[in-house]
Amino acid sequence: MGHLNPITRKKVVRAIVESSIAILILVSITIVSYRLRLNLIIATLLCVVVIVLLSRAGDFVSSVVASLAAALCLAHLAPPAYSFRVDDPLDIVAILAFLLISFVIAHLVSNLRRTREEALSSVNRVLVDAEERERARIGRELHDDIGQRLAMLEINVEQLRTGVPLQTSEDQVRRTEKLVDDLKEISSDIQALAHRLHSPKLECLGLAKTVRSFCREFGSQYKMEIEFKCRDFERTLPFDVSLCLFRVLQEALHNSAKHSGTRRSEVELFETQDTINLIVRDSGQGFKLEMVMKNRGLGLVSMKERIKLVKGELSIDSQPNRGTTIHATVPVSPN
Repeated sequence: MGHLNPITRKKVVRAIVESSIAILILVSITIVSYRLRLNLIIATLLCVVVIVLLSRAGDFVSSVVASLAAALCLAHLAPPAYSFRVDDPLDIVAILAFLLISFVIAHLVSNLRRTREEALSSVNRVLVDAEERERARIGRELHDDIGQRLAMLEINVEQLRTGVPLQTSEDQVRRTEKLVDDLKEISSDIQALAHRLHSPKLECLGLAKTVRSFCREFGSQYKMEIEFKCRDFERTLPFDVSLCLFRVLQEALHNSAKHSGTRRSEVELFETQDTINLIVRDSGQGFKLEMVMKNRGLGLVSMKERIKLVKGELSIDSQPNRGTTIHATVPVSPN
């Protein structure tokens, strides 16, 4: 499996594990049926239950493997009992019918699960698109309206400060200078917020340069050291993929600045033959992943949903006092 990309490799491993577990359960059913002298009908019903449950949780391939294993187990139980030889033609027909019905059930259940996931993905995509449009609108208003008005106010106050008479008290001068500094800070924060909500750099410069710029600006604003590494990254990505990875980066760094307790983070962006990888890690406080996902906090659910929309995967590795690593992987067509 060395030539497979990480996402495909993970799916193959999962299918193998699911098939192995199903085979163990079916063999156990066969042994129990033998020990308790259960008839073939009960054993068949138990096998069908296993296949249905596997179809709901796994994929179609593992369900087919389980169906074949179940047919072999039933052949072992059919007369002459506890051998794989079946003498009665009706038993052969029954086992073949079971196999056919199992395939149909696995196919139907898998299709239902896929339809449900596609419907959910469609709803999530609509919500994400609406969120991005709203982000863009608010970002433009902040930059074009409020930002410009603050800039004019900053100029007027600066002119007022330079026009303060020399005999003005030192306290008034200090307060005026403090007002100018506060306005500059507010203006800078609003500009940064506008860029986070809607970054035109992403469309103009591409993902790598935008990520580099964002890491520099974010580190300056939050007084953090962010080490950015970009290697083997030359391709131009579809905008939805770039936007997805950029939003994951924003959320991950914001969580690190707010919750990790450390002032240093690392960001890596690189590509393999058929995947784009984004890694954000810190050595901070960490957290219990199960508890956070249960409470739907830290924006992790949003990150996972975004990655799903571009058929990628998000892995989160975090333990208390051991830091956090977030790894986003998105498949792309080879160059």
